[in-house]
This record gives sequence, structure tokens and C-alpha cells, in this order.
Amino acid sequence: MGHPLRKFVYYLGIFSGIVLLGILALMSAEVFFRYLFNKPILGTVEISSYLLVIFCFTGIAFVQSQRGHICIELVTQKLPAGLQRALRIITLVLSLAVFAVITWQMAIAFWKSWEMQEVRWGALPVPVWPVKFMIAFGSLTLCLQLLLDIFDEFTSRMLPQGRGS
Repeated sequence: MGHPLRKFVYYLGIFSGIVLLGILALMSAEVFFRYLFNKPILGTVEISSYLLVIFCFTGIAFVQSQRGHICIELVTQKLPAGLQRALRIITLVLSLAVFAVITWQMAIAFWKSWEMQEVRWGALPVPVWPVKFMIAFGSLTLCLQLLLDIFDEFTSRMLPQGRGS
């Protein structure tokens, strides 16, 4: 692992997996209580939808660190190695630009939601700002991972295509 950011992203990936297990446990309990006792768990839809967003945005940087995002190489695999590397750098920079904007806008949305104490009303009223914070935080973490990947690409330390160690 080495770099502290790599360790942080790794543990954030573990946290994301734990959140996924939480979603699984909540949905299983919902089915169990609904069909065996005719007593659904209040707020399951709201909580599971929030947990799903948290799962996605806390795991996105880990997936990037493992080069696990979808990559179609039909054309690029036939190009010379130098051009492939240049295209990877361009893709990383464009991804960084997009997620920097997402981070910036979600940080603004989080702050506004925090100030007005925004609540999503449903079976269970749930504050919205924690989810907006997690989107901004996860996007920021992805930006940092992308910066690390760009640096690694420039220093030729990028992992081979596919899952890395």
C-alpha cells in the first residue's frame, strides 16, 4: 500500500462493504418481519436508499484504486503503448475535472442542506445533509485517488490493467 491515501482508500472500501452488509441485513430483516409477523420496519426504504448512496460514494475511490471501473479497450488495446498511456492520462484528467465539479457542487449542496436542516419526509423523516456530505466526501476521495493515479501514470507505476494488489 505505502502512501497514506492508499491505506485510507482501502479502509474506506472496507467501510463501503460493511455498509452493503448493513443494507443486506436491513432488507432481510424487513422481509422477515413483514412476512412472518406482518410488522414492517418503519423507514426501511428511506434508510436503505441513504445507505445505498453511502455505499456507492464510499466505495468509488477504492474501485478506482483497483482499476475496477468499466473500461472498454476494443480500440485502445491495438494502439502503441505510449499512446495508450497518454489516453489513460487524458481519461484520468477528465475524470478528475468532472468529479472536482461534483465535489464542489455537492459541498455547496451539503452546506445549504445543513444550514436549513433539510429533511426528507416519508414514513420516517430523515435529514438529507448526511447523504449530501457523503457524496461530497466520496467524490473528494475519488479526486485524490485520481490525482494519485495521474502521478503514478506519469512515473510509470500504474498497476497493470485489471485488478491490482
